Amino acid sequence: MKKNIGFWSSSNHLNTKIIPSIKNNINIIPYKLLTSKKNPTHNNKYFLKTNITRNKIDFLNDKKFDTVYISSISKNHFNDCLDSLKFNKNIICEKPICENEKDFQKLLSLSKKKKLRIYEIYQYVHHPLFLKIKELLKQKTIGKIKYIESSFKIPLNDKKNFRFQKKLGGGALMDVGAYPLSIPFFLFKNFKYSIIKKKINISKKSKLDISGQVLLNIKKNCICNFSWGFNSAYENYLKITGIRGSIEAKFIFSKKISQACELNVLINNNQKKIFIKEANQINLAFNHFFNGTMDKKFNKISSKLLKILNSIK
Repeated sequence: MKKNIGFWSSSNHLNTKIIPSIKNNINIIPYKLLTSKKNPTHNNKYFLKTNITRNKIDFLNDKKFDTVYISSISKNHFNDCLDSLKFNKNIICEKPICENEKDFQKLLSLSKKKKLRIYEIYQYVHHPLFLKIKELLKQKTIGKIKYIESSFKIPLNDKKNFRFQKKLGGGALMDVGAYPLSIPFFLFKNFKYSIIKKKINISKKSKLDISGQVLLNIKKNCICNFSWGFNSAYENYLKITGIRGSIEAKFIFSKKISQACELNVLINNNQKKIFIKEANQINLAFNHFFNGTMDKKFNKISSKLLKILNSIK
């Protein structure tokens, strides 16, 4: 049975990528939209005009949906999630769900008390590309892992973009930096880590971090080299090197709505490509929420991620 979903978002990303990705999902009906846009019904083909509102109380009071997808301004995520829980809504929230681990624990505590679900969405971990990488590592295809390198960089020229505005929660680390830093937490269960070196580049104009790089030592002797930013050419890749070979993937984090991918696997100097059928990672992430029972696992990862992100700031 399909479930009505409320969407809390003012971004164009909702209408250009999120809703088109899930419009044919067997689990979901995009039911109601809360937006701050002055003319919210203009060019909006996914919601009935009567189900589009600028009034938060009207939106949250609606009993015809019990789950809300939050893609509001990053700075507001914590308060928006808190309000949603108070109105007995389950939550799917874009990252970062909070600015720090302490606030996230407050959300978890309230959700547990009200018997509601909360999920910070990292879409890429549900794509067959990432699942295949996990499978190869589990099979010890490349042997003991010694080095992980990943980068997510997006060239942004529009300085009016919210990512360059401090009051809106801008900054590269919490936006794109969270992706490469999330890799080891989604690949491995429990491990200790130490920060070897970090570099955060701050814009003189916006006073925000616009790029960065960190070296981590995880699992005692595996080095991770992660980089991110808004001020350089586009990068979106993951490479894992073991004692027998390596696994490399492009477009690991962000992909077109349905995009085929490939893995380059090098074992003992023999290279092969593994082709991954096209898949819709947004759709798969929503399905995980409605079909999954792994809330505790993903919430633990979100908590650990917020902790390391704040230690790098």
